[in-house]
Amino acid sequence: MSMMCQVLSVMRPAMRLALIMIMGVMLLSATAGCNIIIPASYLIEGPPKIPAVFELPSKRTVVIVDDKANRMARVALRVEVGDSTGTELLANDVVAEVITTRDAVALIRRMDTASKPISIQRIAESLGAEQVIYVEIDEFVLAGGRSEGGPQAVALIKVLDITTGTRLWPSVGSEAVASELQDINPSILDTSAGRREIEDKLAAKLGSDIAKYFYAHPRRELGGRLGVKK
Repeated sequence: MSMMCQVLSVMRPAMRLALIMIMGVMLLSATAGCNIIIPASYLIEGPPKIPAVFELPSKRTVVIVDDKANRMARVALRVEVGDSTGTELLANDVVAEVITTRDAVALIRRMDTASKPISIQRIAESLGAEQVIYVEIDEFVLAGGRSEGGPQAVALIKVLDITTGTRLWPSVGSEAVASELQDINPSILDTSAGRREIEDKLAAKLGSDIAKYFYAHPRRELGGRLGVKK
């Protein structure tokens, strides 16, 4: 034991911490009486990450959420999707500044008309944005969605550069982002308060899933299964 202490004392802090963590897992596995294999790289580097699908330029960004078909019951849900996306982008240092979707929605409601719809370019320029993440709601249901499961949402997204007036991503069409909530008790949908709660959660989940297209994130959430049990 004294030999091990001497070895640890001369190691660099990061290597020492990794070795201590590996020894701790081995000890816990032995104590529990089962053989659980956890890769050392997982303990040192963390869980494997899914790379960003598209790397956003660090420009003043606004998330515009369009719901032409009125698939969402409340305008506030559009705001929730956009602000959830923006908040996560800021938290992960993807962009330096995000204009709230609430301001975009207010501008659209004030200036958009059936006879003269306002363009995305004009919305962004009026808000002082340099870049737009345009989100079109394609599906938003609390039950019986495309996979016949629980609450599900689908959005079609694209990124536009306002300063140059060009499309950044994807090169054509839009990218579909699907979200769903799991382990929802169907009885919660029997009341209006319960439905509103699930709508809010689904909108926030959709916004978070959209943001993940633009930064590397863990393949598994914390609390997921670690390693293989032999």
